[in-house]
Amino acid sequence: MPTMNAKARQKASEFVEDRRVRLLSFDPGPPFRPAAPEADSQCDCACFAVEGAEIPVLDMPLSFYLELTPLCNNRCPGCGNVFVDRASPHAFSPSLSASGWQEVLAQIAPFACQIRVTGGEPTLHPDFGEIMEEISRLGIPFTLFSNARWSDPLGLCRFLTDLKGLNGLLISLHGAEAAAHEAFTGVSGSFAETVRNIRHAVGAGLSVSLSCIITHLNWDRIRDIWGLAQQLGAESVVFNRYIGPDVAGLAASPAELLAALEAISALRASGVPVKMGNCVPHCFAADGQAGCLAGLAFLTIDPWGRVRPCNHAPVICGDLRRRSLAEIWHSPALEAWRDFRPEPCRSCSVFATCRGGCKAQAYSLGLDADPLLDTQAKPLPVPRRQWTFYEKARPVGRFERRSERSGTLLLRGNRLALVHHDQVAVLDMLDGQTTMRQIEQVHGMVGLELVADLYERHLVELC
Repeated sequence: MPTMNAKARQKASEFVEDRRVRLLSFDPGPPFRPAAPEADSQCDCACFAVEGAEIPVLDMPLSFYLELTPLCNNRCPGCGNVFVDRASPHAFSPSLSASGWQEVLAQIAPFACQIRVTGGEPTLHPDFGEIMEEISRLGIPFTLFSNARWSDPLGLCRFLTDLKGLNGLLISLHGAEAAAHEAFTGVSGSFAETVRNIRHAVGAGLSVSLSCIITHLNWDRIRDIWGLAQQLGAESVVFNRYIGPDVAGLAASPAELLAALEAISALRASGVPVKMGNCVPHCFAADGQAGCLAGLAFLTIDPWGRVRPCNHAPVICGDLRRRSLAEIWHSPALEAWRDFRPEPCRSCSVFATCRGGCKAQAYSLGLDADPLLDTQAKPLPVPRRQWTFYEKARPVGRFERRSERSGTLLLRGNRLALVHHDQVAVLDMLDGQTTMRQIEQVHGMVGLELVADLYERHLVELC
């Protein structure tokens, strides 16, 4: 555990009078690092818990992408699902039936905190309803990722509203107007159909968010896309960079992508619910967004039961019809994926947060690193933070817990935090009754830093 100097120790216990309000102010300096776990199971990962910490491989994955079928009624050249490669021997093989997916679900159910159902277009699977009912029966929260080009929109929406555990729909919409969207989908009329069915879904009471690939046709329309989302009743927009070979010349240039990222960051700063769904290196755009958790917290299962670390990556790590999930999760193929660290990133102080950008893009293009990586950039400094809390504020934990060999994993939706065994006692004080002052008295600077980190990650609220 890092040792506090005298000045930091004094400041940690300093109470500042501000009229009638007493504040607890401290400067933790570089992000807190918990006691290091055993060296044989470490990987660099900091979107969990305490920024900059070395976090070991989780015992088992938390989240899964289920690619139900390769069938799709769009023809997107930038489709992230690598199984659409017609040269693949699996390209024309029947996907798993309902019973096959039930076997897969039985394997992952004990560990799955959430599932994203995708494809192709998942609703085109002939057993779609039966598979969804099985996920619902198992009580696993899930999101449906769809293009919203449905043959029976009203019937599908009625079916979905009755499913327990459905968190909502993530619907692909790649522009604020038909030209940009249809250039990507390759289908005339798909924009109007998608927009119409988004309205049906929202009208049925379903929670809808939009997913938008940034292209050279829409990079300067970020605010307009958010404006359309508002008109349609969507709750948020998830933007993504173009991953994979640019076979149709649609990918945004680095300058266009950077401008789009700046627009997204500006909207976020004003409280608009937009974000990037995939990552870029921090040396390209230091927006503070954490790197990808593919192979670290989630896995993808393709239409034939094969496991990949990411739905964008052509890396097969095993087959759930022949090997157990535990074997695949701790397999050499996944270990190699986790160990992938581009040479320029080896000395960078923010690698634990950034993780070198998008591994899938590097793999899909046959490169040694994300092409957006700035190999000439100097290592970025670890930011310093200063926190000031009202001493009588009462933090309350907003998370579920899961025990790991290396600590306690905290879960809230897509937010994760891994707290070392030595700090679990702090979690027991996040009851909405104990004050910040009392936590400081018992746990000192370490306790305050942990509360601040979890508060920053929306895993703790103050009352």
